[in-house]
Amino acid sequence: MTELLSPGGSIEMVREALRAGADSVYVGPLGWSRREAAYELPHHHIPEVIQMAHDRGAKLRVALNTDIESADHPEMLRKVEAYGSWGVDGFIMKSHDAMREVHARFPEITIHASVSCNVRERAAMERAKEAGATQFVASTALNTYERIAALKRTADEVGIGVELLIHSNRCVTGVGGCRLYDYFAPYFEEQVTQDSDGSTRIKLIGNPDKGGVCYRPCLGHHVPQIAEKFPEKVLTYLEKSNNEIYHLLDDVPRYLVAADVVAVPQRATTDTLGQVPAKLFDAMALARPIVSTSVSMIPEILDGCGLVVEPGDVPALAGAIKRLLDNAEEAAALGRRARQRCEARYSFRVARATLFPLIERLTARRSA
Repeated sequence: MTELLSPGGSIEMVREALRAGADSVYVGPLGWSRREAAYELPHHHIPEVIQMAHDRGAKLRVALNTDIESADHPEMLRKVEAYGSWGVDGFIMKSHDAMREVHARFPEITIHASVSCNVRERAAMERAKEAGATQFVASTALNTYERIAALKRTADEVGIGVELLIHSNRCVTGVGGCRLYDYFAPYFEEQVTQDSDGSTRIKLIGNPDKGGVCYRPCLGHHVPQIAEKFPEKVLTYLEKSNNEIYHLLDDVPRYLVAADVVAVPQRATTDTLGQVPAKLFDAMALARPIVSTSVSMIPEILDGCGLVVEPGDVPALAGAIKRLLDNAEEAAALGRRARQRCEARYSFRVARATLFPLIERLTARRSA
């Protein structure tokens, strides 16, 4: 069955989409979707648009397609319970744990794995289905008929439906898979939204995974609304790179292996304290000498196989880079040790040997 699902950012938009023949419409509740707050609906408007859709024989979906942390599940479920009592026909979601919560409460309801899940291969389909999704929106990185057709064949084997997004700017790394957010995090802005049911939620404008609209930094300053968000030095960089930066991603290993030193500095923020940059392991796997900062687990990862300085200490960072550039033998030795450590501790083979038995034991315990 083919269904035409249209976005609706206001009551008027929902009405017009239905009038134009949409089979279903989706709306974002205030603070919980990937769009501007101006194009989300307050809580008390949701039952109105559900009834409006049903009166025309159509369906109404609600988009809860941002990152929803476990601490937010009680508030999410309170809203979901209300939507369910009003007759909502489905949810569009990103976070798998949140999907599981909704599916457990409403096992019969349709759950779409959002385009922000960036589904492009079998494993991602299986994860979405296991979480309770009945269908998924194909990754926007799939840009040819052949790739989409192959995706559909795999989805049929998995037993999950496929949707195509046809009203969006194409994101060449796939919506939900942007690799620029970390670099532009200092320019994101917090926006507090207050819904008519009394709930409050914070959007991070510039990062749609956190409820804000993407600044589209890959477009440079060709769009005035983007240009006004960034300092001039950032715009200069973006103007030079524009979308070309994405076309270089597949060549990253070739450029890394040619590097004399790979510098991976991190700021000490609430975000970086809980993460490790994947590019660190890329450089280690390629036996590159690395300079990084003492944030999160980086000192442990690079212990004995890289140089680590304090975050924010620019002279120390510059000094460490110069030290390796001036001492080729030390740099080469660190690179070799980095490769050895990557193989010994961080390869898929090692991770599999550690994690799979643990998962099997937990699964067996749960089944017992």
